[in-house]
Amino acid sequence: MKKNLIILFAVLLAAALVGCGEKTPSATETEDLSAATESELEVASADYGGHTFNFLSAGYVTYNDFDFEEESSMPLPNAQYKRRRKVESDFGVTIKETLDNSYPTASVTAGPGYMSLITAYSAGDAEYDAALIAGYDVSGLAYVGALYDMASIDTLDLTNSWWDQNANASLTLKGVTFFTTGDITCSDNDAVNIVVFNKALQEQYGLENFYTAVENGTWTLDKFGTLSRQISEDLNQDSQMNKNDRFGLICWDDSICAIVSAAGQRCCIINDSGEMELTLYNESTLSALENYMQLVNDKTHTFVYKRVMSDATSIWMNNQGLFWTTRIDVVPKFRNMDSDFGILPYPKLTETQTEYYSCLAPWNSQFICVPAVQEDVDRTGVLLEALGYYGQQIVLPAYYDVNLIGQSSRDEESEAMLDIIFGNVVYDIGYIYRIGPYNKELIYMLRAGDTSFASRYDSLLGMAETSLKTINTAYSMAVADWQK
Repeated sequence: MKKNLIILFAVLLAAALVGCGEKTPSATETEDLSAATESELEVASADYGGHTFNFLSAGYVTYNDFDFEEESSMPLPNAQYKRRRKVESDFGVTIKETLDNSYPTASVTAGPGYMSLITAYSAGDAEYDAALIAGYDVSGLAYVGALYDMASIDTLDLTNSWWDQNANASLTLKGVTFFTTGDITCSDNDAVNIVVFNKALQEQYGLENFYTAVENGTWTLDKFGTLSRQISEDLNQDSQMNKNDRFGLICWDDSICAIVSAAGQRCCIINDSGEMELTLYNESTLSALENYMQLVNDKTHTFVYKRVMSDATSIWMNNQGLFWTTRIDVVPKFRNMDSDFGILPYPKLTETQTEYYSCLAPWNSQFICVPAVQEDVDRTGVLLEALGYYGQQIVLPAYYDVNLIGQSSRDEESEAMLDIIFGNVVYDIGYIYRIGPYNKELIYMLRAGDTSFASRYDSLLGMAETSLKTINTAYSMAVADWQK
């Protein structure tokens, strides 16, 4: 059965990887943290006799959550160090984190996370207790049966507040949760799409209060476009608008995927049968794309920087943009920026839309998972629960209140914006599983300045439907294997 699942995955990934592994439930009795209250969990402990808890972090962007061996003067690394030492002390373990951000070669389409875990799984090797794996890799590992159903681990309770309930709901298929995220890692926050704005330019041009627009529900795509078109300056007066000038919008290629999410639309959802279903093509998606592409194609007011420069930080800090569509992980780079700035969620499509939605960037994403081959799965659950809890209690305040609010965004109003952003993160399985792949096609559309999505959608529809059929079949087999 497992060998068939891997063959199914090879159809999509073109990686001829087959193997088998046995799930090995714990033989060690441990304290059941999943039933504990937060106060009980805080004082829970166990002695695992010096076990080295091996944690793999692998992705195209690799996040370091545990590899801190000494105290730091920086708030976030210091909090992560304290969390690590607390868990090591309470449970008699040593946490070892292996970081791997190597890119696949031309002949290998799978990333480092997939290759490491599928190799261990095929050999029946419990090399890693847990892992933080790139979204594009962990999705493939899930439906070949190489991951443990986290919801079935007795010592792990995914309903606890330190696990992201949006992620759980979006990533659980047929009652099985092969990967998720939460306060155990900072990667879920770092990869979220945001809009930053320059307060000095906002004041200079006499523009309205953007925070108020968000709060009263008028922060829409139309308003975003209107405000962006208020600013255009040929700073060097050479009659050309380029990286040397000032724009209303500095545009990131991948922002087009986030615009779809912000409009309340999804590439794919999980339907009532527990299967992935394509939902991208609809009137709201088309309206959002048409509106946004009109702004993107206005080269007088919008600078699309990725084909010119890899990072827009330098021009942003030089006050050359009112808005920049980017991710949260770039914000700490602005500590030395002379002008103040603020953070906003992506705009809604219309005022009638009830929520602001913030898309997780799939390329930059990583998710927590548990390899299927385990030496002691109860111990793994206990330690993940503790790391998640202390992530919420120790690391999150440093990340949120001190690092972002205190040193970077510098104003309490952005704190309210972060509440909105983190409260409605979109984990689009269509992007994560690369259905189509429509996320890549949307980026190509932005680069080409194309205003029509219909033909691009149709050109990939057959491939998308084949992918969905293969993945849904593989998932059904993987779930059936877990329910034996």
